[in-house]
Amino acid sequence: MVGLIVARSKNNVIGKNGQIPWRIKGEQKQFKELTTGNVVVMGRKSYEEIGHPLPNRLNIIVSRTEKYEGENLLSAPSVQEAIALAQDKEALSRAGFTPKGEPDIYISGGYGLYKEAVAFVDKMYITEVDTVVEDGDVFFPEFDAEAFEKKTGASGGDEIKFTRTIYTRRVQEKKTGDKTITYRKLTQSDLDTFINMRITQLTEEYTTEGREVPKNVDLAAALKAYYEKHMAEATFVSWLALDGEKIIGTSGMSFVEKPPYFTCPTGRLGLLSSMFTDPDYRRMGIAQDLLNRVVNEARDYGCGAVWITASDMGVKLYTAYGFEHNGNFMQYRI
Repeated sequence: MVGLIVARSKNNVIGKNGQIPWRIKGEQKQFKELTTGNVVVMGRKSYEEIGHPLPNRLNIIVSRTEKYEGENLLSAPSVQEAIALAQDKEALSRAGFTPKGEPDIYISGGYGLYKEAVAFVDKMYITEVDTVVEDGDVFFPEFDAEAFEKKTGASGGDEIKFTRTIYTRRVQEKKTGDKTITYRKLTQSDLDTFINMRITQLTEEYTTEGREVPKNVDLAAALKAYYEKHMAEATFVSWLALDGEKIIGTSGMSFVEKPPYFTCPTGRLGLLSSMFTDPDYRRMGIAQDLLNRVVNEARDYGCGAVWITASDMGVKLYTAYGFEHNGNFMQYRI
């Protein structure tokens, strides 16, 4: 489970002048209970404010400029790489961390890590602090509350009260024939399967169109480097379709910028890729469901258009969706 844990004021403040702007007896008890024996991921500034690794848990510090390693201490250059590191048994052993089973991963700030994490975490443990903080300078990022189920828990405090809440991400389901297909976003742990499906897709397109698949090309390594980089930078997003635990459909949207022009004044474009459905699940509407999700991601990012150079197999899907095309180059105006 990947979650985040935070306390915020009524006006969404989480920090002021490099400090938590309240001291309430018992407010941080939940943090200790949840993270002990598990993994805490935090930014460099947050770590430097604490000044030492938190005991009895693995601390992974996200920093592109500094490296940390020691007892219960590791570092990574991005949130996604920190999550991958937390699942690397060799790295855990190097830090002297021996969890009981699969450890949970908790992102604990600051703002930049929270902003990235709200898009993919399974749960958010948010303590709602009943106060308004004037002149706060760090805020919890906005998120789509409809994507989560909210549960209100215990309350506490003294002069300032607080209430525990847990936001659990909804699993999107759709009944397709006798199957229930679920939809969720790609995570770091899905990458190997996602890459294998991407290579299968490309191989299928090459052979269907009578082209020879190039040999001696290590595409898996190149794809992994691309996805890790752009997932960390939030310039690549993917929705997956699953039948139970099996990934049976993929999609991908990369975000790029060009100089603005009349039909795309933002200059932002979505590049569609990785539209692939397992052959046993085709003609069930899954590809269109995935396409709709990643087009909405592009719309939310502010893209003015989505581009794709479609395979012969994909032209019909994209034409029906509303893409305009010139040969197999296709564009969908947002």
